[in-house]
Amino acid sequence: MDIMKGLYAAMLTSMLVLSGCLHEQPEIAETSTYYEADDAAGSATSGTTDTLLRLRLSGRDSLSWTSTNIQLSVGDTVYHCSLSGADPCQISAQDGGDGNAWEPGESIFLSENGTDICTEPACTVVISVVYNGDQLTGDSKIIVD
Repeated sequence: MDIMKGLYAAMLTSMLVLSGCLHEQPEIAETSTYYEADDAAGSATSGTTDTLLRLRLSGRDSLSWTSTNIQLSVGDTVYHCSLSGADPCQISAQDGGDGNAWEPGESIFLSENGTDICTEPACTVVISVVYNGDQLTGDSKIIVD
C-alpha cells in the first residue's frame, strides 16, 4: 500500500511540475503592437510633395495620436511627422474609424510637406515610431524608389 501512495505522490508531483511546461506561449503578433513599412507607389523626386512611405499597424492596441511620435531620418537630417501639416512630414490616415488613434489594420502614408526629404530614387529613409516613450517594433529602414 505504501508503494501505491508513493506512486500517486510521484505522479501528482510530475503533473504539477509539467503543467507549467505545457502552457502554450502566445504569438508575438497577438501580444504586441508593431508596424510594417513599404515604399509608397510614387517615385521620389526633387519636389516637396512626394508620398514616401506606407506604414501599417498590426497587433491588438490602438495608438493615440497624442502619444505617438513618428520621425524620418535621411542622412543626418531628422524630420518630424504630424497629422496637423505643421511639420516637414505629413501623416495621412487612410482607413481607420477613430480619428484620434492609429488602429490595428490601418495604413498611414508619410508624405513630404513643403520640404524635399528624398531628392531622388533609392533614398534610404530611417523610420522611428515611438509610443508613450517606447520604441515600437517595425521596419526601421526603407529604400524609397
